[in-house]
Amino acid sequence: MSDAPRLWKVVTALEATSEQVEALTDRFAETICPDPNHEGRCDTPWALHVTDGASLSAREQKRLQDEITDAMDD
Repeated sequence: MSDAPRLWKVVTALEATSEQVEALTDRFAETICPDPNHEGRCDTPWALHVTDGASLSAREQKRLQDEITDAMDD
């Protein structure tokens, strides 16, 4: 039995160079849509948003950095 498609939001916070972020987002896109030259709409509707941490509030930056630190300590 398979799940019916539904909306998901996947959030990843990371410390990386702009080149690393570009490479990572390219890999995300290739994973979600392995044939970028397909005709018509993608079989998997999706959107990708990248936000530079510098545009976030100091509080949000601290929260995300704490989450990264916690994940690294696990």
